[in-house]
Amino acid sequence: MSLSLEVIEDLKNEWLRELPSGWRFSRFGDVLEIKRRPIEVQDHVEYLQPVIRRGHGGIEVRERQLGASIKTKAQFLLRAGDWLMSKVQILHRAYGLVPCELDKAIASGSYYAFKIHEDIDPKYLWYLSHANAFHKSCELSSVGVVIEKMVFRATDWLDFEFPLPPLHEQRRIAEILSSVDEAIAATRAVIEQTRKVKQGVLERLLTKGIGHTRFKQTEIGEIPEEWDLAEVQEHFHVQLGKMLSKAAKVGSSPSPYLRNANVQWGRINTEDLLNMDFSEQEKRKFRLQPGDLLVCEGGEVGRCAIWNDGKEMYYQKALHRVRERTGIVRNQFLMYVLLRTFTSKALSAGLVGTNSIAHFTSEQFLRLKFPVPHADEQNTICETLAALDLSTNENASKMDSLLSLKSALMSDLLTGRKRVTDALPMAAE
Repeated sequence: MSLSLEVIEDLKNEWLRELPSGWRFSRFGDVLEIKRRPIEVQDHVEYLQPVIRRGHGGIEVRERQLGASIKTKAQFLLRAGDWLMSKVQILHRAYGLVPCELDKAIASGSYYAFKIHEDIDPKYLWYLSHANAFHKSCELSSVGVVIEKMVFRATDWLDFEFPLPPLHEQRRIAEILSSVDEAIAATRAVIEQTRKVKQGVLERLLTKGIGHTRFKQTEIGEIPEEWDLAEVQEHFHVQLGKMLSKAAKVGSSPSPYLRNANVQWGRINTEDLLNMDFSEQEKRKFRLQPGDLLVCEGGEVGRCAIWNDGKEMYYQKALHRVRERTGIVRNQFLMYVLLRTFTSKALSAGLVGTNSIAHFTSEQFLRLKFPVPHADEQNTICETLAALDLSTNENASKMDSLLSLKSALMSDLLTGRKRVTDALPMAAE
C-alpha cells in the first residue's frame, strides 16, 4: 500500500494550518532510517530483550535469557538512542527511545528500529510522538480490521510529513518539557513514599491502637482488649445513589452528581462533573451533606472519601453514601478502616470474597465488621492520619497542576503557538 498525496496533505493540515516562521515540514523518512543489525543468537550467551509499555510508557528491560531459551532466532541488535516502534501494538502508542541500559539488546521482527538523524533531537521526537497527529499517522500506516491485529507498515509511515522547528528550538522545547517531567517524577515519588508511610501507620493504629498492651483475637484479627467490634449497619445509615438511565435527557436545570471516577482514595475530584435531572423528592433523598462518606462498590473496590463541601451535590447508584447514625463512630474513622481494608488486601468478613471480584453488595458492606475504639482514641487516630492526608492532597494537587502545565506547554510549543522565549516564564511557574 502506498499513501496518496491527498492523505499526506490532509495529515499536514491536522498538524498545523500554518507553519510558524523558521519551521518546515519534513518527512519522517528524512530524519529516521530503518536499521537492521542482524545477529546470530548464540545458545551460551545471555541477551537482554526490551518491552515497550503501552500509552507512552517507555521502553524497559523485559528479561535476560540465554540464547538457547530464545525461540525466535531471527533477532537484530539495538543501540541506545534508537527509535523503536512495535508492529502490532502501534495503535496503543507503543514506541519510544531505546534507553542506555538496553544498548546492545536484541529485538525480534515484531519491532522496527530507526536510527535518528542529526537534524532532529531525540527528546524532541519523543515529545512530538505524544501529539494526536503523530498517532493518526501511525493509524493511517497500519493495515487490518481488529485493533489488536493491526500491523504497522513503516515504509508507508516514513512518507508522512510533520512540522519541524530549527534544531536549537527543538532542543529548548525538549529541555523545557523535560524539566516539567522531572518535577512530575519527583512529585510522584513523594506521593508514593507518603502512601507507603500512611499504609504502615494505618496498619499500626487500626490493629494496635495507641498505648495498648493487652490484645484479643477476633474474627478480623488481633485488636486491643478495650476495643469493641461492630458491623457497619450498627452505627451508620447506608444508601445507594440514583440509578442512571441512558435514555434520560438532561433538562433545563440539571444538577451535578458524583460518580465512581470522582471519588479517589481519600479525596474527591470535582473537575469533571456530569449533570442530570433530579426530582424534588430525589433531591431530598440524594443530596449530600458535609461529612457524608462515599464508597465505590465497583472499579477500584472500596475507594472512599468524605464530602466536606456545602455546595449542592448528588451521587449515582455506583456509590454508597454512608452517614453517621449513632454518633459512636465517626465517618472519618470508618473511612480509614476502609482504606486499610482495601489497599492492604485485608479483605475480612467475606466482604468481596476474593481479590478478583470487582464489586461488593450493599448487604456485604452493611455486615462488614470493624474495630471500634473509644471516642478520644478515635479522634487521635483520625488527627494523626489526617495530617498525612494533608501532605498527600497537597502533593496530589501539585501533580495535577504539573500535568496541566505539561499539557498546555506541549499544545503550545509543538505547534509554535508559543515560541521558546515566550514559554520560559510559563515553564518556570
